[in-house]
Amino acid sequence: MTWDAYHRRKDVLRQMLAIADHQREITLGELLDSVEGGRDAFPTEIDALFDLQMMWFQRLSGHMERILSQGTESPDLVPVTAWVGTAADLPGARALLDAHRDEPALRKAFAKELSYLATAAGVPVRGADLRLRGQRIVDAARSAVPAQTPAAADPSRPGLIARLRSAIAA
Repeated sequence: MTWDAYHRRKDVLRQMLAIADHQREITLGELLDSVEGGRDAFPTEIDALFDLQMMWFQRLSGHMERILSQGTESPDLVPVTAWVGTAADLPGARALLDAHRDEPALRKAFAKELSYLATAAGVPVRGADLRLRGQRIVDAARSAVPAQTPAAADPSRPGLIARLRSAIAA
């Protein structure tokens, strides 16, 4: 891939995500058709999904590093908090990835993400239930993600940390 093609793909991906952030029900095919040069940059939906997943994982890793560098009381909260932060940053990407959760081409990438989350929570790398624990982390994070309306609009609603702690306790 040339340098120009790389930058064009990233530009198209940013445009697609700007739309997906506001129209969460839009399909990947519709996004590729709605952005100028979308089908040229990503000939197949799988190509776009791989770039979406890579963007998601890079942002997740960045959140994880930032949280770890600040220190935390509970290692269980680190991956959940990072996942929630990434979902807040990339809601359109998360919606698209969730819509293609069963895509065989992404199975390995999703499994690696689960393993990454579990090891960040302190599960041994060779643990038999590594991916299962990673899935529990994702499930806890999903339950802590606020609805599309901001939590600040409802003062009686518990804050993010309270929701994270109750999700992990469950």
